[in-house]
Amino acid sequence: MKTWAAFIGGCILGFLSAVIIDLVAPELLEPYTRQFIPATQIESVSGRVVKKERESNRLLMTLSTPKGVLLATFTQKIEEIDLLVAEGYTTTIRLRTYSPFVENPVLERVEASTADQGSESRPSAPQ
Repeated sequence: MKTWAAFIGGCILGFLSAVIIDLVAPELLEPYTRQFIPATQIESVSGRVVKKERESNRLLMTLSTPKGVLLATFTQKIEEIDLLVAEGYTTTIRLRTYSPFVENPVLERVEASTADQGSESRPSAPQ
């Protein structure tokens, strides 16, 4: 009888911990739950970076998307994202649902603007 109670208690504790982790840090469970949860719940949103502002402990980025404007707040990997993304770049982020305010979205893709790409590929004139 005690083994069944311990087994049932362990199952309940495991289920509750998985639910809590999914609420707090869903990117940790995504590789394991991708086959069970339909991909329609996670959407990729592309938009142009209209404004980027760096503060001491966070990075604010305003994206203009087809669904509207959203403000992404990054508190993790601030230096890396600040170096990678510039105003005018097209960025694709992964969201569970669209919201005008997003915290720490996952960056899927960053594309430089066409003006930046053209200037990098042109060789400089000899002097």
